Amino acid sequence: MDEFFVEKNASATGAHVVHNGCCPSLPAKDALHLIGVRSNTAAPLKEAANWFSASSPCPECIPAK
Repeated sequence: MDEFFVEKNASATGAHVVHNGCCPSLPAKDALHLIGVRSNTAAPLKEAANWFSASSPCPECIPAK
């Protein structure tokens, strides 16, 4: 189980990036919204959509499917 966060500020593409808590490019904690501890990556990506209209997985810590 891993802890997940979503960036409060949108990236250049307009998406809010979802990160695993141990991501090497994780921004400062005050720039993040805690999603919580989850057992897979699909759940945090879906939950981020509850707060922000556009979200995307971090290419460094959440593998593409």
